[in-house]
Amino acid sequence: MKSFLLVLFIALNCSVLSYAQDNACNDKQLHSELVTLNQNFEKQGFSVQQFSTMDMPEKAYVPITVSMKQGKMYQINFLANPDFQNYSMVLIDKDKKELIKIKVKSKNTEEHFTSKSFVAPYTGSYWLILTQKVKGEKSACGGLSILESGK
Repeated sequence: MKSFLLVLFIALNCSVLSYAQDNACNDKQLHSELVTLNQNFEKQGFSVQQFSTMDMPEKAYVPITVSMKQGKMYQINFLANPDFQNYSMVLIDKDKKELIKIKVKSKNTEEHFTSKSFVAPYTGSYWLILTQKVKGEKSACGGLSILESGK
């Protein structure tokens, strides 16, 4: 846990990571898949709070700030590059506790996305840390959406 926090601290302070978050990629197929995934949840009463496609450098931790309200249900969707080797998604609270931790390897699944429901324990900011590796690529496109339940 201490080594993870050290890596997280370093990652959050690297200007290279802000590059990934600020630079959307132009993968129309990935964008379309994320929109379709969101539409399924919108039919269930969710509304899109955050939506982005981003260029994710290889072996970099990409931090995203997420605002949530206590007691509300959220749907977090991460769409990796279809040619991914592995990816991870970690949601961290204000006390640096890992609330969600997902690691996926391509040899274990054909799906290149993860979708996770989550009820926020407090109102405020959370950190969502994303990574992905695509063989032979220095960076690859990824997509993220966060939806909030209207109920």
